[in-house]
Amino acid sequence: MNCRRLFLSVFLLFSFTAVYSSEVPYSIEIQRADISGAPRIHSFAFAQSGGKWLFIGGRINGMHGFTTSTSFPKEFSNTRMYVLDPSTGQTWSRSIFADLPFWKADQFRSTNMQYYQVGNKLYFLGGYGYDSTSNALISFPLLKVIDVAETIDAIMNGSSTAQYIRELNDPRFQVTGGELTSFGDFFFLVGGHKFMGPYRRNVNNQTYTKKISKFRINDNGVTVSISDYTEALDSVEYHRRDMNVVPAVKPDGVGMYSILYGGVFRIGIDLPYLTPIYIDSSSITVDYSFEQKMSQYTCAYMSVFNSGDGGMHTTLFAGMSLNSYNESTNTLELDSLVPFINDITTISRRHDGSTAETIMSARFDSLVGSNAKFILDPSVPAYPNGVIKLRELSGRTFAGYVFGGIKGRIPNGGPSFPSELTYKVYITPDAPLPVELTSFTATASGRNALLSWSTASELNNYGFEIERRSAGSSGGWITAGFVNGAGNSNAPLLYSFEDRDLSSGRHNYRLKQIDNNGSFNYHELSGEVVIGVPEKFFLHQNYPNPFNPSTKLNYDIPSEGRITLAVYDSKGSEIARLENSKPVTAGFYTSDFRSGEKELASGVYYAVLTFSPSGPGSEMKATVKMAMLK
Repeated sequence: MNCRRLFLSVFLLFSFTAVYSSEVPYSIEIQRADISGAPRIHSFAFAQSGGKWLFIGGRINGMHGFTTSTSFPKEFSNTRMYVLDPSTGQTWSRSIFADLPFWKADQFRSTNMQYYQVGNKLYFLGGYGYDSTSNALISFPLLKVIDVAETIDAIMNGSSTAQYIRELNDPRFQVTGGELTSFGDFFFLVGGHKFMGPYRRNVNNQTYTKKISKFRINDNGVTVSISDYTEALDSVEYHRRDMNVVPAVKPDGVGMYSILYGGVFRIGIDLPYLTPIYIDSSSITVDYSFEQKMSQYTCAYMSVFNSGDGGMHTTLFAGMSLNSYNESTNTLELDSLVPFINDITTISRRHDGSTAETIMSARFDSLVGSNAKFILDPSVPAYPNGVIKLRELSGRTFAGYVFGGIKGRIPNGGPSFPSELTYKVYITPDAPLPVELTSFTATASGRNALLSWSTASELNNYGFEIERRSAGSSGGWITAGFVNGAGNSNAPLLYSFEDRDLSSGRHNYRLKQIDNNGSFNYHELSGEVVIGVPEKFFLHQNYPNPFNPSTKLNYDIPSEGRITLAVYDSKGSEIARLENSKPVTAGFYTSDFRSGEKELASGVYYAVLTFSPSGPGSEMKATVKMAMLK
C-alpha cells in the first residue's frame, strides 16, 4: 500500500559499483503512448476481455500522507468502474453505486486489493477503504467473483452490472496489500495485512497475516464457496506486503509456479525484504542465496521464459527501490527512504536455480511504475499464466503497456500524483530464432497419428524430438520419435512423422526443436489428436515377422469384454499365455511376446486371440502365423 513508516529524521545513503550481467537474452524499448481519456488511477484491480480493459477500485490521488485528513480520504477513492479500449482510446465508466447497495459497493472503492483473473472471471479479494456501515476505514472481509466480459458489455451499454457480481463474506480474506495468484486448481493468498482505521505516523493499527493461504474457490454462477483451505505460517519471511508475486515457468518449460520479490517491512527495521520466495503447488521455498537490489515495492512487471536454456526472467518497471542507478558513475546508490526511481531492471533465475539481477539500458523519462500494471498484448505468444515465450518471438515485438500507478515529482519527500502517462513496451530477442516454424498439424488415421510441420528457415538445426502425452493428463511428456533437421537452410522445408499404434483417447503433441549447441525450443500442437475405438474385432499380423527374440501383437477390441491371448507351436501345444481372461474396454491394444523366455527353436508358431463380449454376441477368435528365426 506504499504505507512508508518514516520514523527516522535522517536517512542512510551509500553507493557501490554496479555490476552488469549478460543474463537477459532480450532488450526492451519504452515509448510513450497517447491514450486520451484514460482514467488516472493506481492500486486498482484489472481484467481484460475482447481487447477491452476493465479497472475497478484504487485511488485517484498520489501517495498518502500520515494525518487523518491526508492518509486515505474517501473523496480520493475511485468510485467508478472503467472500461478502456486501448486501440481507440475510448473510455466508458459507471458508478459503483449505480447498481449495488452501499454495503456491497464499498469494497469496489478500496485500494490495494488482491485480485486475479482466470478465464472470464475476476476474483476480487479484500482491499482497504471506506466502509459506509461502520463509517470507518477497514480491510474488507469479502471475496467477489466478477464475470468480466459481461461486466464490460454492461458498462459500455449503460446497463446494470449487479447480476454479474457474486460475493462471499469470509474473515480469512480481511486482507490488503497482499497478492493473489493461481496455478492448477488452487489459489494462493500471499502475505498482506489487516489494516483497520486511519493511517497515522504514531498509530499502528495494522496486523500482518504472516502467512500464505492455499484454497479452492467454487463458483457456480450463483453462489461462491471456499474449500480445501490450508495455511503456511512464517512470522519472519511471510511478514510482507506491497510486493510483487510474479508468474513463472519451470526450466522444463511445462511446470508453473510463482516468485515473490521484495515486499515490506522487515522485522524491526523499516526496510524492504531482499530475499525471494518460490511458491509451488506443493512447496514454498525462501532463497537466501540472492538479495534483490532494485524495485522492492509493488510495480509493473513483465515475465519472460527462454526455453532455449530454461531461464526465467522478470523485468521490473521502476517504482520504489532501496537502490537507484547513477548512470554517470556506474554505481548503485542505497537510500533507506526507498525513493521513486526510473530504472528498469530484470531478475533472471537460471535453470540451475541461481539468480542474477541486470540493470537494463532502457529507462523511464519520469519517476513512475509504482502500483502500475503491465498489460500484456493478447497477440504475444505466452503461457496461460501470462509468461511470454521468448523463443516464439520473431524480432522486435510489441509486448504490451505500462499503465497507471503513482508518479513522483522528486525521488523523496515531494508531491506525487496518479500517473497520466502510459508507455508501450517493445521486446527484442538477442538473436534471431534458429528455426522459424510456419505450420504444425496432425491428423488421425486408424490408431496412428500423422504429424506434419514446415519451416521457413533454419540455422544450426540438429533436429526435432516429437513428444506426446494424454490430453488432460497431469503426467509428463514421453518421447515418441526424432526427425533430423536440415542444419542450415534459407528455403522452406517440410517434415513429417507417423506415431503408430496409439491407444484410444485424446493425445497432445509438441516438437522439441534442438540446436547443434544443445539449446532447444518447444512448439505445441494447437489441437488434439483423437484416436477412436475400432469397429470390429481384429488381430493384426505380428511385427517384426520373422522375429528374434521379440515381436509385437496388435489387436482391436470393439466392445467391453474379456480376452485371452496365447501362443502355440506347430504341434498345437501352448507355449505362452500373454493375456488370461483379461477384462478390457473398446480400444486398441498391444502385447509383447519374447521368445528368449522360452528358449524356442526356429520354426512356425501361432498366436490365438479369444474375445468374449460382455454384452450380446458370441465368442470370437483370430489367429496369425508367426516365424521365429535364430
